Amino acid sequence: MVRPAMAPPDERPLSICITESQLALLKKLDYPCSEDVLASATVVEDEGVELTGNRTDFEMLAGFVAGDANHSRRGRRQDQLHDIAEALENALSARAWAR
Repeated sequence: MVRPAMAPPDERPLSICITESQLALLKKLDYPCSEDVLASATVVEDEGVELTGNRTDFEMLAGFVAGDANHSRRGRRQDQLHDIAEALENALSARAWAR
């Protein structure tokens, strides 16, 4: 039996689940690297919204989100940005462990 070739680890898609309000914030901020990731948004029952993307997209998005989180005033927006950045970093580090 011939097995299909698997994509190299860096090319396999990553995914995170965020809330609908976090998705709305990402769309509002319109980061230059987020277009493909935001286009992948899929509502997952009882979990929120799933975003998928490749490692490069997630790394770039994590950098923008973390930067904005660190420079935002305390409050809901900063909390949402920190939560999104944490989800992206967790997905990236989980993939690093899977190598």
